[in-house]
Amino acid sequence: MSIIELLNEIGKLAQIINEKNQELESLRQSYDAKLQIINQYIENLKLPPTSTISDEELIAQISQPIECLKCLHRVWENSKESEFLLIPKSKIERVSKVVENTTPTAQAAAPSHTAPLKPSKNKSKIECSYCKKTGHTRAKCRVRLSTPK
Repeated sequence: MSIIELLNEIGKLAQIINEKNQELESLRQSYDAKLQIINQYIENLKLPPTSTISDEELIAQISQPIECLKCLHRVWENSKESEFLLIPKSKIERVSKVVENTTPTAQAAAPSHTAPLKPSKNKSKIECSYCKKTGHTRAKCRVRLSTPK
């Protein structure tokens, strides 16, 4: 591969990276816009403060049909088959903050499914198959490799 071909490939990779960065930025902007819509919706729900409402009351409030205030079109009805509508109890600033706050507790609460570790061999128990001395393996045997200590 010549230097020119290598430079062309690096240029292509840089272009792909730039495209992915632009795509990521557009996804972030779309996500932020959706968060703002959700926050506006929460403000319009007219629910009592979250400290005084129980989860059951919130579920009952959300289970009621939701109609557009302008055209009275039924936007959401829990009894009909539709996608889930998840509404947080309070405003969401950014999910990364929420994820950062919940990640350590989630990892701490998750049970570890790792297999019990075998005790490592002590170096004094390792025996060389070439010279039959303990403390090293055949791969590092100085007698076989003919190297001085």
